[in-house]
Amino acid sequence: MKKLIIILSTSVSLAIVICLFMLSPSRVNSTASATPIATPVYIAPDTDIKEIRQKKDVKHNKNLYCLALNVYHEARSDSKLGQEAVALVTMNRRDSDRYPNTVCDVVYQSKTDSNGDPIKNKCQFSWFCDGKSDETKNTDKWIEALEVAAYVYNGYGDIRDITGGAIMYHADYVRPYWKKDYTKTTRIDSHIFYK
Repeated sequence: MKKLIIILSTSVSLAIVICLFMLSPSRVNSTASATPIATPVYIAPDTDIKEIRQKKDVKHNKNLYCLALNVYHEARSDSKLGQEAVALVTMNRRDSDRYPNTVCDVVYQSKTDSNGDPIKNKCQFSWFCDGKSDETKNTDKWIEALEVAAYVYNGYGDIRDITGGAIMYHADYVRPYWKKDYTKTTRIDSHIFYK
Protein backbone atom coordinates (compact mmCIF):
# COMPACT_ATOMS: atom_id res chain seq x y z
CA MET A 1 0.00 0.00 0.00
CA LYS A 2 1.47 3.34 -1.02
CA LYS A 3 0.55 6.74 0.39
CA LEU A 4 1.20 10.24 -0.91
CA ILE A 5 0.41 13.33 1.09
CA ILE A 6 -0.50 16.61 -0.58
CA ILE A 7 -2.15 19.66 1.10
CA LEU A 8 -4.51 22.23 -0.45
CA SER A 9 -4.16 25.78 0.74
CA THR A 10 -7.07 28.18 0.47
CA SER A 11 -5.52 30.02 -2.49
CA VAL A 12 -5.31 27.87 -5.61
CA SER A 13 -2.57 30.00 -7.16
CA LEU A 14 -0.44 29.49 -4.06
CA ALA A 15 -1.74 26.02 -3.36
CA ILE A 16 0.43 23.36 -2.01
CA VAL A 17 -1.66 20.43 -3.02
CA ILE A 18 -1.57 17.62 -0.52
CA CYS A 19 -3.64 14.58 -0.98
CA LEU A 20 -3.60 11.32 0.91
CA PHE A 21 -4.44 8.32 -1.14
CA MET A 22 -4.06 4.57 -1.24
CA LEU A 23 -3.41 2.68 -4.42
CA SER A 24 -5.80 -0.06 -5.39
CA PRO A 25 -5.01 -2.80 -7.91
CA SER A 26 -8.53 -2.67 -9.36
CA ARG A 27 -9.16 -1.08 -12.74
CA VAL A 28 -12.23 0.80 -13.87
CA ASN A 29 -14.26 0.50 -17.04
CA SER A 30 -17.15 2.39 -18.53
CA THR A 31 -19.76 -0.21 -17.58
CA ALA A 32 -18.89 -0.21 -13.89
CA SER A 33 -19.15 2.57 -11.36
CA ALA A 34 -15.87 4.41 -11.86
CA THR A 35 -13.51 4.32 -8.92
CA PRO A 36 -10.07 5.81 -9.41
CA ILE A 37 -6.95 3.80 -8.75
CA ALA A 38 -6.34 6.12 -5.81
CA THR A 39 -8.80 8.03 -3.66
CA PRO A 40 -7.69 11.46 -2.51
CA VAL A 41 -8.43 12.99 0.85
CA TYR A 42 -8.22 16.77 1.16
CA ILE A 43 -6.91 18.16 4.40
CA ALA A 44 -6.51 21.71 5.71
CA PRO A 45 -2.91 22.95 5.33
CA ASP A 46 -2.46 23.52 9.07
CA THR A 47 -3.50 19.99 10.04
CA ASP A 48 -0.94 18.03 12.03
CA ILE A 49 0.25 14.82 10.30
CA LYS A 50 -0.63 12.84 13.46
CA GLU A 51 -4.22 14.08 13.15
CA ILE A 52 -4.32 12.95 9.51
CA ARG A 53 -3.49 9.38 10.50
CA GLN A 54 -6.26 9.40 13.13
CA LYS A 55 -8.93 11.17 11.06
CA LYS A 56 -11.75 8.91 9.93
CA ASP A 57 -14.24 11.43 8.50
CA VAL A 58 -12.19 13.29 5.90
CA LYS A 59 -13.83 14.24 2.61
CA HIS A 60 -13.05 12.02 -0.38
CA ASN A 61 -13.21 13.55 -3.85
CA LYS A 62 -12.72 10.86 -6.47
CA ASN A 63 -13.74 13.07 -9.39
CA LEU A 64 -11.09 15.69 -8.65
CA TYR A 65 -8.50 12.91 -8.47
CA CYS A 66 -9.66 11.49 -11.81
CA LEU A 67 -9.46 14.95 -13.38
CA ALA A 68 -5.91 15.45 -12.05
CA LEU A 69 -4.87 12.03 -13.32
CA ASN A 70 -6.22 12.85 -16.77
CA VAL A 71 -4.43 16.22 -16.83
CA TYR A 72 -1.18 14.52 -15.75
CA HIS A 73 -1.27 11.83 -18.42
CA GLU A 74 -2.72 13.91 -21.25
CA ALA A 75 -0.89 17.23 -20.80
CA ARG A 76 1.92 17.17 -18.23
CA SER A 77 4.40 18.39 -20.86
CA ASP A 78 2.12 21.33 -21.75
CA SER A 79 1.96 24.71 -20.04
CA LYS A 80 -0.55 25.27 -17.24
CA LEU A 81 -2.83 26.82 -19.87
CA GLY A 82 -2.62 23.64 -21.94
CA GLN A 83 -3.33 21.54 -18.87
CA GLU A 84 -6.29 23.75 -18.02
CA ALA A 85 -7.65 23.21 -21.53
CA VAL A 86 -7.51 19.42 -21.13
CA ALA A 87 -9.27 19.69 -17.76
CA LEU A 88 -11.96 21.90 -19.31
CA VAL A 89 -12.63 19.38 -22.09
CA THR A 90 -13.06 16.67 -19.46
CA MET A 91 -15.54 18.86 -17.55
CA ASN A 92 -17.34 19.86 -20.77
CA ARG A 93 -17.80 16.18 -21.57
CA ARG A 94 -19.19 15.56 -18.09
CA ASP A 95 -21.84 18.21 -18.78
CA SER A 96 -22.62 16.94 -22.30
CA ASP A 97 -25.50 14.53 -22.93
CA ARG A 98 -23.14 12.56 -25.22
CA TYR A 99 -20.82 11.45 -22.39
CA PRO A 100 -21.07 9.97 -18.89
CA ASN A 101 -22.15 12.35 -16.12
CA THR A 102 -19.23 12.03 -13.68
CA VAL A 103 -15.63 13.06 -14.24
CA CYS A 104 -14.33 9.58 -13.40
CA ASP A 105 -16.76 7.93 -15.82
CA VAL A 106 -15.66 10.37 -18.55
CA VAL A 107 -11.96 9.72 -17.88
CA TYR A 108 -12.33 5.94 -17.79
CA GLN A 109 -14.81 5.64 -20.67
CA SER A 110 -13.75 2.79 -22.94
CA LYS A 111 -14.87 -0.07 -25.09
CA THR A 112 -14.73 -3.24 -23.04
CA ASP A 113 -14.25 -6.93 -23.70
CA SER A 114 -16.62 -9.71 -22.56
CA ASN A 115 -15.06 -9.58 -19.07
CA GLY A 116 -15.72 -5.84 -18.76
CA ASP A 117 -12.03 -4.94 -19.08
CA PRO A 118 -10.96 -2.02 -21.29
CA ILE A 119 -9.77 -3.03 -24.75
CA LYS A 120 -6.26 -1.84 -25.49
CA ASN A 121 -6.21 1.48 -27.40
CA LYS A 122 -10.03 1.75 -27.33
CA CYS A 123 -10.44 4.39 -24.62
CA GLN A 124 -11.57 8.02 -24.84
CA PHE A 125 -8.25 9.06 -23.28
CA SER A 126 -5.46 6.89 -24.67
CA TRP A 127 -3.32 6.74 -21.52
CA PHE A 128 -5.93 4.65 -19.71
CA CYS A 129 -5.66 1.61 -21.95
CA ASP A 130 -2.40 1.97 -23.86
CA GLY A 131 -0.74 -0.88 -21.99
CA LYS A 132 1.67 1.45 -20.17
CA SER A 133 1.82 2.18 -16.45
CA ASP A 134 -0.72 4.71 -15.17
CA GLU A 135 1.50 5.58 -12.23
CA THR A 136 2.33 9.27 -11.66
CA LYS A 137 6.12 9.09 -11.56
CA ASN A 138 7.01 12.79 -11.84
CA THR A 139 6.08 14.33 -8.48
CA ASP A 140 6.45 17.96 -9.61
CA LYS A 141 4.22 17.40 -12.64
CA TRP A 142 1.71 15.46 -10.52
CA ILE A 143 1.44 18.34 -8.04
CA GLU A 144 1.02 20.76 -10.95
CA ALA A 145 -1.74 18.56 -12.42
CA LEU A 146 -3.50 18.51 -9.03
CA GLU A 147 -3.32 22.30 -8.80
CA VAL A 148 -4.71 22.79 -12.30
CA ALA A 149 -7.43 20.17 -11.75
CA ALA A 150 -8.49 21.81 -8.46
CA TYR A 151 -8.67 25.22 -10.16
CA VAL A 152 -10.85 23.93 -13.01
CA TYR A 153 -12.96 21.54 -10.91
CA ASN A 154 -13.76 24.15 -8.26
CA GLY A 155 -14.18 27.04 -10.71
CA TYR A 156 -15.98 25.27 -13.55
CA GLY A 157 -18.86 27.43 -14.76
CA ASP A 158 -17.29 30.57 -13.31
CA ILE A 159 -13.92 30.54 -15.07
CA ARG A 160 -13.61 31.35 -18.78
CA ASP A 161 -13.59 28.29 -21.01
CA ILE A 162 -10.41 28.83 -23.02
CA THR A 163 -11.37 25.91 -25.30
CA GLY A 164 -14.54 27.58 -26.57
CA GLY A 165 -16.72 24.73 -25.29
CA ALA A 166 -14.60 21.94 -26.79
CA ILE A 167 -15.44 18.31 -26.10
CA MET A 168 -12.74 16.83 -28.33
CA TYR A 169 -9.03 17.39 -28.86
CA HIS A 170 -6.03 15.67 -30.35
CA ALA A 171 -2.28 16.11 -30.37
CA ASP A 172 -1.02 18.24 -33.23
CA TYR A 173 0.97 15.36 -34.70
CA VAL A 174 -2.04 13.08 -35.36
CA ARG A 175 -4.84 13.30 -37.92
CA PRO A 176 -7.91 11.62 -36.39
CA TYR A 177 -10.71 10.39 -38.62
CA TRP A 178 -13.36 12.18 -36.53
CA LYS A 179 -12.08 15.76 -36.88
CA LYS A 180 -14.14 16.44 -40.03
CA ASP A 181 -17.29 15.98 -37.92
CA TYR A 182 -16.40 18.77 -35.46
CA THR A 183 -15.64 22.49 -35.56
CA LYS A 184 -12.16 23.57 -34.55
CA THR A 185 -12.26 26.04 -31.66
CA THR A 186 -8.59 26.69 -30.83
CA ARG A 187 -5.08 25.37 -30.54
CA ILE A 188 -3.25 25.47 -27.21
CA ASP A 189 0.27 24.08 -26.89
CA SER A 190 0.38 20.64 -28.49
CA HIS A 191 -3.40 20.11 -28.72
CA ILE A 192 -6.09 21.17 -31.19
CA PHE A 193 -9.60 21.53 -29.75
CA TYR A 194 -13.06 20.95 -31.30
CA LYS A 195 -16.75 21.15 -30.47
